[in-house]
Amino acid sequence: MKNVTTVILAGGESKRMGKDKAFLLWNGKTFLRHILEKVSQFSDEIIISANKSEHIYKEQIKDIKKPVKIIKDKNPYSGPLNGIVSCFDYISNNNVFIATCDTPDINLEVIKYLFKNLKGFDAVIPVINNKFQPLNTFYKKEAISVGKNLYEKGNKSLFKWVENLNVKYISDKDLKKYDPYLSTFRSINTPEEYRNFLSQKQL
Repeated sequence: MKNVTTVILAGGESKRMGKDKAFLLWNGKTFLRHILEKVSQFSDEIIISANKSEHIYKEQIKDIKKPVKIIKDKNPYSGPLNGIVSCFDYISNNNVFIATCDTPDINLEVIKYLFKNLKGFDAVIPVINNKFQPLNTFYKKEAISVGKNLYEKGNKSLFKWVENLNVKYISDKDLKKYDPYLSTFRSINTPEEYRNFLSQKQL
């Protein structure tokens, strides 16, 4: 993979979890650190979309070999599209992987597969159990410009943004060839989901 910028959305409110999901621990590392280590393997640069003091995130990026920028959300806690468009001016590459901090178990094989399918499209959107998965996948930078224009007109919906793009949809059947348990798209949003995630990963 070449010419890839990864944007990590780490500025959510984490209402259901009750604490910042980016800093939940798994195997002695935060979710954010796990994601940073994975995406640094295929990214030329990494941008963290953040809502807290910069020093909190700087602790997590130690020894990451790729350049990392920490960008404050323009409108904190205004949803994922806000975080994405807040980073637009700092994206240097045409291929953009948008990661979310509540899915720490990213599978690199499925990421490579998604990237291969981006050619000729604005975005690649997985469909799992008949539901679109607009995060943990690839977009062209021009697609984020479309999202920025929509957001500035008052539309904050990820799904409305995707409706305005030339999208290649990928079925869960195809994804399972590379990521059998679809771990890349397993979101940890509540204390119960977090407990279950930890117990299953320790089996």
